[in-house]
Amino acid sequence: MMEENMHLKSETNERKKSIYDAIVIGSGITGGWAAKELTEAGLNVLVLEAGPKIEPHEISDLSKWTPEQRRETAKRQPIQSRHISYWFQNPSLFVDDQDHPYTHGPSNPFVWIRGRQVGGRSLTWGAVTLRLSDYEFLAPERDGIGEQWPLSYRELCPFYDTVERFLGIEGTCEGLSQLPDGVFLPAPRLTESEIRFKQTVENTWKDRKVINSRGVSESPGALPNGDSRWPRKSSLHGTLHAAFATGRATLRPDSIVAHLIVDNNTAGIKGVACVDRVTKATFEVFGNLIVLCASTIESLRIMLNSKSPQHPGGVGNSSGFLGSFMLDHLSINFAGEIPGVSNGTTYPVGGSHGVYIPRFRNLEKPEKDFVRGYGIFGLLQRPSNQFILSSLLEVLPDRRNRVEIDEDKVDSWGIKTVRINFAYSANEYKMQEDAEANMREMVETSGIPIMHRQVTAPGAYVHELGGARMGTKPATSVLNRFNQCWDAKNLFVLDGSCFVTAGWQNPSLTMMALAVRACGYMVDQLKRCDL
Repeated sequence: MMEENMHLKSETNERKKSIYDAIVIGSGITGGWAAKELTEAGLNVLVLEAGPKIEPHEISDLSKWTPEQRRETAKRQPIQSRHISYWFQNPSLFVDDQDHPYTHGPSNPFVWIRGRQVGGRSLTWGAVTLRLSDYEFLAPERDGIGEQWPLSYRELCPFYDTVERFLGIEGTCEGLSQLPDGVFLPAPRLTESEIRFKQTVENTWKDRKVINSRGVSESPGALPNGDSRWPRKSSLHGTLHAAFATGRATLRPDSIVAHLIVDNNTAGIKGVACVDRVTKATFEVFGNLIVLCASTIESLRIMLNSKSPQHPGGVGNSSGFLGSFMLDHLSINFAGEIPGVSNGTTYPVGGSHGVYIPRFRNLEKPEKDFVRGYGIFGLLQRPSNQFILSSLLEVLPDRRNRVEIDEDKVDSWGIKTVRINFAYSANEYKMQEDAEANMREMVETSGIPIMHRQVTAPGAYVHELGGARMGTKPATSVLNRFNQCWDAKNLFVLDGSCFVTAGWQNPSLTMMALAVRACGYMVDQLKRCDL
């Protein structure tokens, strides 16, 4: 019934309301949280989603696909099919690359993975949830590189707690300063091979720990009030379900945002200009608060495309930094087969299932010829006798890594698309050498042969961040410490574009915690009549 109600509200309330309390752009990981927090605070919220509203039965059963069907599908998705879980998740949850073009530097390709449907990329993320620490939030104090986050771990900690309690996060408390503990459900047991790997590594190297991965629980009862038809990690299961349960949320799918509409009197944002995905008709919607959760690059595209006399370089670009300091994670992957393990034994994959080696480089003092560090995620006997070890290396902020509008290319809806300029620096390559040498040594010491090696292309890990960073001064940032745009005070940006540094951790948990924090600030400011 809830899904039917969602459909009815999207058809009927749209006609009744002319101005919403808030418009949330995007229905994925942070859009779901924005919708939930704002509706539960009493606001009437419109959720705009560029893609369709899908049902579980509409996602194709890949087991029935012929080889020819697979080839023809991948032809239209040459970029999306590079994602590691493209076939595991389902091609229908990724965009058609021919309809969604973009450009990049000729010698520096960037893989932009996108999902346009209600729920966004929350349907395809790996569900690993790691907290950032003050090694990330206060990093410039230690190494003098880049800008500092405008908040500390202590300030964000209660919002991490809120997100973890709602989602149901499995993990183990380890007391590590570089990876703070959270609010955990009991962790699933490690496989026999993971236990042996943990013992070997910890007995051989005293500077590193092998711990249970941390992630969203798929155990029955972990989130009893969600929509059980969808994965627990998705916004469709949890946050969007909660938002629509309030009766104050309206969903409008198939609504591609072209640009933000500027109020000529206040220079704030009064609405959103859209294109219907199916009919290509244009329309406008209006709201008092505009909450941008479209994903890092898409949000930057929307802001940069929103030029006006008040915002000649795009909304939020008075500093000239909008689109700059884009971040990512460099990743090296090893894979192979574990000797002496039956290939018939299998264990779950993803989220809390697996092991993690938290950062162990450059913690208390500089010890290498690079700054910052990396973490390592591992799956052993997941599935069968397979193993994979994957490192996540922090990429330093660099103004040359940026997103800009490509004035010569539009998508299938006539909206200007982006050019992505991104390249790794010498620091990342030095870190890569160290990570690769350590990973190889740990695997081989454990008696496991390495059969495959891969360095993931920029963007392919789907951890793109930055470009609209938070800060304490309008001259050096796009957003203030509560994700509020300096140049348009009723615009908030809650996705990964707000990141100041990438850290080595999977970023989604931090995005959600920042979103909850920002929504609380919005509600407080509304009560004070400051918005």
